[in-house]
Amino acid sequence: MKRLIGIFVSVLWLACAVAAQGEEITAPALQQAIDGSPYINLFDVRAYEDYDAGAIPGAECMPLDEMRDALKEILDGGFSNLAVNVYLYGDTPEEGQMAAAIFQDVGFQNVYYLSSVHAWEGALVKPGQLLGDLTTVDIYGDPVDASLIQGKKLVMVNVWATYCNPCISEMTGLGSLARELAEKDVMILGLVTDCSNRDLSANENQLQVAREIAEATQADYPHILPSMDMYRNVVSQIQAVPTTFFLDGEGMMVGSVYVGARDDAAWREIIDSTLAEME
Repeated sequence: MKRLIGIFVSVLWLACAVAAQGEEITAPALQQAIDGSPYINLFDVRAYEDYDAGAIPGAECMPLDEMRDALKEILDGGFSNLAVNVYLYGDTPEEGQMAAAIFQDVGFQNVYYLSSVHAWEGALVKPGQLLGDLTTVDIYGDPVDASLIQGKKLVMVNVWATYCNPCISEMTGLGSLARELAEKDVMILGLVTDCSNRDLSANENQLQVAREIAEATQADYPHILPSMDMYRNVVSQIQAVPTTFFLDGEGMMVGSVYVGARDDAAWREIIDSTLAEME
């Protein structure tokens, strides 16, 4: 009897999947949706190990076999805006369709799926790469990419803002530390949060302020503006500045996250302990 019930439920679920499979979206259209908002409901429905190996930027992992439980938890937690756009992809078109059917079955109205992760035309990123592919510009308008940190043993990312006095107060020490540690393949990277407009384009007035601060404090290490990936993964998650975290030379996060300013001696100790943990 249990087996018959299981078969019946499976057939009923498959019927739902056939009846409602969402709407297929092209890779360029998905890219446009990703570029159009700092927040996007994009889900990778593959297994965690596949997601960890490389995912579309901005995607969260919600494996197909855990999806109904995950959505129940979200809805039971009070989420009620079922009209939001939801974007899904798996390893095959069938996985995308099945995932779309589950989202629609629980009430989501605007569900789109990419035929597969292999249809994606951009680069895939590992979830631990908080800065994405590091495609952005620095405060002087010069382009930046992943080559900036490649080959480094450790990258200290200091997130700051031009209005933040504690941020500015530690920058002289950070500049001195950056020059001291350069020979050890350790670099400091500033990520300034308040020099972009709402669409993440550069705000020239604020950029001039950031340049003046960097030059006055002799914090002559690179300072970059957040890309969309950085905004989603870092800036939108930060509760206070300065916040500092560490990456390896491939852009993967290592060590702990530190909130608040410190002097160069304290940072030197933290850097040494982080390097020791990596060995």
